[in-house]
Amino acid sequence: MIVPMSKVYIVTQSHNRDRLLDALGQLGVVHVEPVVPEKATAKELTIREISTLSHALQILQQIEPSGDTPDLSALEAAKEALSIQKAIADEEDRLNTLYRKADQLTTWGDVELEQLEQLRSAGIEVKFFSVAQKDLPALEAECIETVAELPGRGAMIAVIDRTGKFQAPEGAREIRWPATDLPTVRKEAAEVDASLKRHHERLAELANLVEAIRHQLKQRQIEADFCVVQNSGLSGDALFALQGWVPSHKAESLSENLSERNMTAAVEVVSAQEQEQPPTLIEYPRWARPIKALFDMLGTLPGYREYDVSPFFMVALPLFAAMLIGDAGYGAILACAGLAFYRRIVRAAGKPSAHLLIIFGLATMLWGILTANYFGITPQTLLDAGYEGAANAMLAVAPLWRSDGEEARALIMKISLLIGCAHLVAAHLHTAVKLFPDARAYAQIAWMVILVDMLVLIWHLMFIGVDRMPAAIGYVLLIGFVAASWFTAPVSNPLKRFLIGLASSILPLLSTFSDIMSYIRLFAVGLASYYIASAFNGLGAKVAGSATWIGGAPIVIFGHALNIGLAAIAIFAHGVRLNMLEFSNNVGVKWAGYAYRPFTKDKEISIGENEL
Repeated sequence: MIVPMSKVYIVTQSHNRDRLLDALGQLGVVHVEPVVPEKATAKELTIREISTLSHALQILQQIEPSGDTPDLSALEAAKEALSIQKAIADEEDRLNTLYRKADQLTTWGDVELEQLEQLRSAGIEVKFFSVAQKDLPALEAECIETVAELPGRGAMIAVIDRTGKFQAPEGAREIRWPATDLPTVRKEAAEVDASLKRHHERLAELANLVEAIRHQLKQRQIEADFCVVQNSGLSGDALFALQGWVPSHKAESLSENLSERNMTAAVEVVSAQEQEQPPTLIEYPRWARPIKALFDMLGTLPGYREYDVSPFFMVALPLFAAMLIGDAGYGAILACAGLAFYRRIVRAAGKPSAHLLIIFGLATMLWGILTANYFGITPQTLLDAGYEGAANAMLAVAPLWRSDGEEARALIMKISLLIGCAHLVAAHLHTAVKLFPDARAYAQIAWMVILVDMLVLIWHLMFIGVDRMPAAIGYVLLIGFVAASWFTAPVSNPLKRFLIGLASSILPLLSTFSDIMSYIRLFAVGLASYYIASAFNGLGAKVAGSATWIGGAPIVIFGHALNIGLAAIAIFAHGVRLNMLEFSNNVGVKWAGYAYRPFTKDKEISIGENEL
């Protein structure tokens, strides 16, 4: 549920400002709301230091520490790490340039420009030409040497001709000396490479200070928050005042909690006004907590006066994920990955993420078992291969499998439509319960009738036939639409009431058809996943048949890995969409909320502490 919030106003004497903020930071319950948002900023120096420390931390925490720990402060180490990282980027660009230049100079071999200059100083001029190989036998000069072969049956030759007898053949082209030579480029590349090695060694030494940098970053972030909160209030010569939001069940004890910390302050608690938008704090039911991982990932929250739909998401999203993936083998991989890497996932993304991955895997396993699909292998695949016993074992727990492909597709399509209609009806039922006894609850019931009637219409269009469609479908649709229009805006003027309701109901009526049809994607994407798996199985089998399984196995493994990746994308592209758009639009959630973030400070860190 969305936790009720109360507005609090806190006033103390100006000289007690920092003590008040310290006490509030220890309590960690007040979401401070700036009086003048433009002034609620941290010091520019602190912001720069936070940026430096966080960027350095991103670099160093990916490096294995080695060597001696530098005698540097955390901030000095962070600055040096950023400087080295920039130098590494510049040197890697330079090295790539040198490699390209070396490729261009390979024609010249190990000739050094200094050697050519020495020959010139001795009166021996060496010239280079590009000529056709067919012309080589006819050439005359004091010295002619083929340096390299060129594309297109050409050759690069070096010519020494102090007698002046050399005549370049038709089509020959003189090649000027390069600006540099290959040995020089190789030497510079070696120097740059050695410098890169030293830089990486230094970063490994600086990585020993990761914990110090992390602690310093946390300190600077707390200082920034402290400064923002300072600037969020009103400061006068005598008084300092602050406003914010506190969960209602904690608001009444705020004054007492401050007194326990020897902090004298006046606290006024008032209820949130209709025009105010408090922050959103969701108290998830224990069984629905894994879905918090999705909301954290998307960064979305319902508005304070909207609805908490996390229980609906917790039920629907694993089901949608299972249908979109549609493979018991893939489900087993997801569930095992969640269990095997549980601690790592918890450290990186929290318990809800680990639990959600495991739930997705188990749900997908169950759906794959019911539809008899294991890595793209079905009972028919086993029967064709002569494994009748294994096929019968699959069929024993697969009530949704059909041997006829057309019948199987129609069945899953029907299930998708039924789930879609039930999902949308649940949205309006939830809203109706929340609104009752308000008259607008009856409009939600009317929309439930419209959705079911629209499902019957779609059912006839897709599975039964238009010619057998009963006339009652149209009458029910009309009655539902009139009822929805009448109860949507229950104002006193009947004409105004109906016109407002009519205007606000036309587009939703049209969208009911497309909303239900959107759930067909559960069938379509799941079917595509099966065909991709089956295609790679077949391709791998063909390669194995013509060669060995050593050649076919990588194709099968790559195909299934690719399919799992596409399935993960499908969960967000389709499963999340059905919840965040279709369902949320029908339940009336606009995701207009912002998170409840109470001002808090680490009790082990003192504001203004010097470098560690």
